[in-house]
Amino acid sequence: MTALAFRLRLTFGLLLPGLIPPGVFGADLRTPLASQPPRVNIADRAACSSLVRCKQSTDDALRAVSALGFKWVDLACLNWAPHVSVPKLMEDFEKEAGRVEAVLKANGLRVANLTFDGPDVRPFDQYEREFAAVVKVAARLKARLINIMAPSAKADRDEMVRRLRKLQAAASQAGVLLTVETHCDQLTERPADALWLCRQVPGLGLTLDPSHYFAGPNQGASFDALYPFVQGTGFRAGGMSWKEIQLPWGQGPIDFTAVVRKLESAGYRGFYVAEYIEGFNELEAERESGRFLDWAKQL
Repeated sequence: MTALAFRLRLTFGLLLPGLIPPGVFGADLRTPLASQPPRVNIADRAACSSLVRCKQSTDDALRAVSALGFKWVDLACLNWAPHVSVPKLMEDFEKEAGRVEAVLKANGLRVANLTFDGPDVRPFDQYEREFAAVVKVAARLKARLINIMAPSAKADRDEMVRRLRKLQAAASQAGVLLTVETHCDQLTERPADALWLCRQVPGLGLTLDPSHYFAGPNQGASFDALYPFVQGTGFRAGGMSWKEIQLPWGQGPIDFTAVVRKLESAGYRGFYVAEYIEGFNELEAERESGRFLDWAKQL
């Protein structure tokens, strides 16, 4: 379509729709959006988990993420991958927050999300204090959300709902979204249970890792009902068993293009995160994360 035709279409097709027959300037502008394929452009929202170098220092991890070409990082605050050290935040918040800010700036990165431990891994009074520090640093770094591991599938559900409601309220007060991850052996390992959890905790979202819905008990069955609740993602090619949960990008049964289209159609506005984990298997996590980014740019 020429620029002139486009301007005419905008002027007359929108302001005076009755004067222009459908299809004169191509696709009818009055066609409902729902009947048109959703536009997919996710490159600007592509991020990389710092778990790509989970065994390395914050400096090394963020240097690797930047070298791959990412502008956004999903930053681990996990006990086993402390690229943001929660104990150090509690000991001297300004020092640890300043350290992380300096490393981010040096590598030209911004924080998409923070990832933290689940609420059932230690006494909840201690966890609450730690979570408050994570919320504070999330606000400081302008992170969109905090993703926490979901409670164990064997945890007391009523107690976990009580805890998550408190955590959700604390995050919301700071203007930060809270999600739990879809994960094998956790309360979210089946889509119906993940949906139940979100409905029990108003405002709670999901970080969707589709690989767990193929490798785990869901075995690739539909999880479409979850898309309206998804606020974050962790993308990693995977197969139909735990030993295949981290495959080379482009392999396996997961149609990530379809997942993205369904997310966008549901109004998703979050980041698309490559979550390849260093040392999980023989794959080179950095190489596969780079392949994810190439895919995102071509989508």
